[in-house]
Amino acid sequence: ATDCDDLNAAINPGALEVCDGVDNDCSGSIDDNAIDATAWYPDVDGDGFGDDGAVIYACTQPANTIATGGDCDDGNSSINPMAVEVCDGLDNDCNGFADDNATDATWWYADADSDGYGDASSVLAACSQPAGYVADSSDCNDSSAVAYPGGTEVCDGLDNDCNGVVDDN
Repeated sequence: ATDCDDLNAAINPGALEVCDGVDNDCSGSIDDNAIDATAWYPDVDGDGFGDDGAVIYACTQPANTIATGGDCDDGNSSINPMAVEVCDGLDNDCNGFADDNATDATWWYADADSDGYGDASSVLAACSQPAGYVADSSDCNDSSAVAYPGGTEVCDGLDNDCNGVVDDN
């Protein structure tokens, strides 16, 4: 007595609902909880990526939704999986890390001898100055704190002033 279409054996209270415009499971609703429904994501900020935490499954696209999820901040259109990462303390590209591989990061050079001048061959890019790094890459001998550009030349077998000549003047 609960069969809603006695002429079609595929339509009955035990059938699975599918996206076909028919009440396959005799629930009284068409395409409700369909097993082949598409995931739709609200896109509040209009950046082309929706909020994964608010997914809606439906056979037809609901208003203000999009088929692509992955937006980690659906209130800010400049934050989405295709955004460029910049130094702003935010995860612009939604990869789970703020300011990683930021396009506007500063180059920092290791200063192993703490003389204020860094080693040009030991470099990293970061949004803020890491401990043990400086912005100047002109150290000619990063293992000696008495050898740096403009240093005082003394007779010690080192190029103290970084002019390319040892113990001159």
